[in-house]
Amino acid sequence: MTRSLTYLWLEAKRQWRNREILIFRLGLPTAIYLILNAANGDTPPTSPGGRMVAIAALGAVISGLAAGPTLGEERANGWLRHLRTTPLRPSAAVAAKIMVAMSFALPAIALVAAAAGLVGDGEGLALGWAQWIQLVGLMWLATTPITAIGALIGLTFGGEAAQGATTLAFVVLWLAGGIFTPPSQMPDALAAVARILPSYGVVQVGEGVAGGASLAASAVAVLAAWTVGAGALAALAWRRVVAR
Repeated sequence: MTRSLTYLWLEAKRQWRNREILIFRLGLPTAIYLILNAANGDTPPTSPGGRMVAIAALGAVISGLAAGPTLGEERANGWLRHLRTTPLRPSAAVAAKIMVAMSFALPAIALVAAAAGLVGDGEGLALGWAQWIQLVGLMWLATTPITAIGALIGLTFGGEAAQGATTLAFVVLWLAGGIFTPPSQMPDALAAVARILPSYGVVQVGEGVAGGASLAASAVAVLAAWTVGAGALAALAWRRVVAR
């Protein structure tokens, strides 16, 4: 346990000290929100939380998938196999990547929410402190299946293939996942796909809290299904990695 915690600390310190990672995972979503808010601040919201929830969900996707390329690189360069010769279990490295990815998702969502609370998003949000905390916390928890997808990608593909698969997953979750275009404005076939993607589940969670409504049962079901499904497939992929 001590070795695993030490490795987690080192991995977290390595990534949190990387300025490029900080800019991309934390700075980019907030910058996008501020730019869109300045350009479209008077546009009526199409849903509770509208722009803020959408960009926070985008930040969750960016950070949640981040474990994919790093795990893929460590598979390709033999680092995970090398760990078998040390007292540290290779699974600790995988767990560390997942936990660090989640550690970025929380501030990514919180920074966008803070920007909305400070500059005002022109969408009529009037949330109390408890609601803001609930919104950030629940959207962060809803990122879990996306992180599981990132781990699955990293354990299935190696090197550049993992980077490509992560990019593809990001594009699908971003464009087809109901982040910027609600399913109600999509063609029926694409809308049906959007409603079963975890990114739309994150959006639904945020909109539910922002609108003062209870969480949609469909969103909870989708998020749970993706967490279990992607987690199970990642476990199988990990077994294949260990067996080699």
